[in-house]
Amino acid sequence: MEYLSLGKILKEYREHLTEHEQEELQELRKQPLAFQEQATALHRILFKEEEDFMLDSSADAKDRARGINPMSAEYIERVNAKRAAFGVKPLSKAGYSTDASSRLFSEEVVRQTKNYKELLELKRSGKKQVVYVDMDNTLVNFQSGIDQCSAEDQAQYRGELDNIPGIFSLMQPNEGAIKAYTWLSEHFDTYILSTAPWGNPSAWRDKLLWVKKYLPEAAYKRLILSHHKNLLQGDFIIDDRDKRGVSEFQGKHLHFGPDGEDFKTWKEVMSYMKAIAKS
Repeated sequence: MEYLSLGKILKEYREHLTEHEQEELQELRKQPLAFQEQATALHRILFKEEEDFMLDSSADAKDRARGINPMSAEYIERVNAKRAAFGVKPLSKAGYSTDASSRLFSEEVVRQTKNYKELLELKRSGKKQVVYVDMDNTLVNFQSGIDQCSAEDQAQYRGELDNIPGIFSLMQPNEGAIKAYTWLSEHFDTYILSTAPWGNPSAWRDKLLWVKKYLPEAAYKRLILSHHKNLLQGDFIIDDRDKRGVSEFQGKHLHFGPDGEDFKTWKEVMSYMKAIAKS
């Protein structure tokens, strides 16, 4: 997915927009709407083709039911070229949107444009956007703890290695994690948001001790342990999984690690967050 601001779209992607769409975007640019309101309005301007089916005649509806898009070949080619340029999935053969990529793209454009009401009010009050950072396999190299456990413990706790007593005290930081968190703590209202195993009481203590050891100042009194991360209000969450409420988090999830599409390393996370931090 491309990370574009509204200004960059108007400057570099005009070939994919009609004159009317360009005019609509210019008007939207002048309106400091609430984040979701602005994202919805932008989506309606950029991706009107996703609502074409709502104006179908009975004959058109029958074509779509057979997997045929009743719109002209020229129109289909144009809108799919635009979607490709924006890194959004093409329409199906019947002309329907197949995923949420266009909505996620619209939300990201609003973030990059940085003129939505909540952010402007936050800046006027002198406050910062809230960022939550996960521990296991995000800040912390979980495998480094496993490697230091005895073969006996690994065999005894096979399938539930996070329940090995003391395992969290053995773990090392991921490459670039400490430097990244320190930078984030200077530019955002940053917290560590982790989950501790219910069956391993030592993990709760060891996670606190890990933070005190590696981030004694940057994360001072900023450790939150919860199995329900969706209950926390904030703007960004950096986590290697979408479990424990992450998929329901209201802000943006930066999916970290090998399973993440855009944020496999801390270098990639920092590149994105530094762009967000620019005024």
